[in-house]
Amino acid sequence: MTRRATVRARGFGLRGLILGSAFSLLAAAAAGLALASPASAAGGLTVSISAGTWTGGYDDTATVTNTSSATISGWSVQFTLAAGMTVTSYWRAGEAVSGSQYTFTALSYDTTLAAGAGTTFGFEGADTGSYSAPTNLTVTYPGSTASSSPSASASASASASPSASASASSSASASASASASASATATGTPTAASFTQSDIDTAVAAPLIAFAAPTSGTPRPGTSPTDIYESKVLYYLALVDLKDPGAKATSGTTVEGALLKQVANLVGGGHEPDADGGLEGWSAAPVAQALLLVKDGPVWSELTAAQQNDVSLLMAALGYGGNYAYNDANDFSSGICGFGDFAKTNNPNYEDGYVDVELAAIEYFGPSTWDTMLASFSDATEASVLDAAGLTNAGGCFTTVGTAANAAIQPAWLWKGHAASDEMGIWNQLAEDTFDKTVTSSVSGTSNGASVTASIADGSTSPEQGLLGMGHEFDSTDSGGLRSSALYVYEGWMNVTGSRVAMTATGAFSCASAAGASQYQVGSLDLIYKLDHGYISYAQSQSAVLVNDSGAPSDGPLAKGWNFDYDAYNAQVVGQGC
Repeated sequence: MTRRATVRARGFGLRGLILGSAFSLLAAAAAGLALASPASAAGGLTVSISAGTWTGGYDDTATVTNTSSATISGWSVQFTLAAGMTVTSYWRAGEAVSGSQYTFTALSYDTTLAAGAGTTFGFEGADTGSYSAPTNLTVTYPGSTASSSPSASASASASASPSASASASSSASASASASASASATATGTPTAASFTQSDIDTAVAAPLIAFAAPTSGTPRPGTSPTDIYESKVLYYLALVDLKDPGAKATSGTTVEGALLKQVANLVGGGHEPDADGGLEGWSAAPVAQALLLVKDGPVWSELTAAQQNDVSLLMAALGYGGNYAYNDANDFSSGICGFGDFAKTNNPNYEDGYVDVELAAIEYFGPSTWDTMLASFSDATEASVLDAAGLTNAGGCFTTVGTAANAAIQPAWLWKGHAASDEMGIWNQLAEDTFDKTVTSSVSGTSNGASVTASIADGSTSPEQGLLGMGHEFDSTDSGGLRSSALYVYEGWMNVTGSRVAMTATGAFSCASAAGASQYQVGSLDLIYKLDHGYISYAQSQSAVLVNDSGAPSDGPLAKGWNFDYDAYNAQVVGQGC
C-alpha cells in the first residue's frame, strides 16, 4: 500500500464495494483505541525494531511487548528516520507523519496486550544507499512516561535480497523501563497455530503472484504449475495471517507484510486470473479462497479502500465465471474466454476448481447477496468496470463472451441441485464425486493400446485398502483408455481441501453436516500414502509416470504447491473430528 502524506486511521475499511453490479455492499467499522489506566505493577511496554536491508531499501519489523504483570490497552511507537529515508508502506498499525517524525499506533483488533503478550507491525521504504536505524525511539501507553533512545546502533549490509542485520530498541513504562528484542522461530518447527516454519519461510520469500492474459497460443495460462504454485502461496499466507496473526519468517519479515505485497500485486493491474470458468480453476480456486481469508483476516483493514474494492471486483468476476460454466441451467463447450475444450461433466479434477471458486464467492458475499448480484449481472458493465480497475485479464474475457453471458450468469446458483444457501451440500457433493471409488493399490487396464498396471511404486498396500473413498481418477478412463493417475487425483484433492480449509478457518464448515467427510478422509489418507510411496500412473498423456510428493514429475504436486496444501490440511483438517 502507498503511504499518503495525511494522517490515516487504519482500524477500519470499506468491505466489498462492487462497482460492476446493480448495487454496492458497504460495511465500515469505526476506528479507535480502547484506552485504560496505566498498569500499576512495575514494568510496562518495550519495543524493538529489526531490519532487513537491500540496495536502496529496507523492511523493518517492530515488536511491542508487555513486560508487566497487568493488561495494558493502547500503545504508540514514535521514532525519527534519518535524512533521505522514507516510509512507502506499512501494516498492522496506524501511521501519522510530521517531517521525519513517525508515529505508529495500535489498531482496534490488537490494542490490548495481556501480561507477557506482544504484537508486531511493520513498515518498509527507500533509503539513499545507506540504512540507518530509527532514532529517538519511544513507546508509550495512556498514563505512561517514555524514555527515548536518542541514537540506536545499527549494522546493516546492502545486498540483492533482504537480510536481517539492523536493530534499534527502546522502552517505556509507568514506573520502570526495560528492553526487549524479537526472536525468530526455528525452521521446521510448528508455530502457535501449528503451521510449519519452513513453509512460512518459503511462502514469504516467494515471487509476487502474476497471471498472464489468455491468448490463442496460451489459452489457459492458469493451468501452468507456476501460476498454480503462486496461487497456493497467496492462499497459504492468507490462512496463516488469519489463524496466526503476527507470524513471521525466520528472516524477520512478517507473513502479513508478505501477504499485503502479494494482494497489492494481484489487483495492481493485469496480474489477476482471467475468470474463464474452466480448467484454470486449478489456480483460480486458491486465489478465491485466499481472497475470502483476506476479507476475514486482520490484513483486510490494512488494505486501502481501492484495494478492497478491487479484491471484491475480482472475487465477483471469478464467481460469475463459475456460474456461467457450472450452473445446472448451462451446458457450454467453452468458458467465457472462448478457447473451447470444456465440459462440465469432465473428471473431478476438472470441475473441482471452479465449483470451489463458487463456494468461496458464496461465502464472501453471502448466499442471498450473491444470488442478487447474479440476477443483476450485466456483461457490458462488468467488462467496463473490470477494465477501468485495471483487471484487464478478467475484463478481456467478459468482453469476449459478450451479451450472451447475461442469460447464462443471471440465474441463481444451482449445481447438481445445490443452491447457494447449501454450502455444506456443495462441499459434500464435491467430496463424494471426487472420492467415489473403493481403495485399491493397483489398477489394470489398457492405455494407449497397451495392457498396463498402475500401482504403488514400492509394491506396498494402501492402509485404506478396501474402504470407500479412493480418488475417482485412480480408476477412471479418458480418450487413451485407463486413467489411473496420482497427479489427477491430487489436482482434485487440492481444491476440495482448499474449500474445506477456508470454510473451517472462517467457521463455515460443519462436521455435523459433513456427509462427504468420511469418503474425503479415506481419499486423503490414501492419496497421501501413494504420494509418499510413489505411484506409477497411466493416462492418455501419462505412460508409467512416477508421481510422488518429492518432485516427480517436474510438473507434479510439489511444483503445484503440495507443501502448502499439506501443511494447511494438517493445521486445519487433521484432528477436526470428521
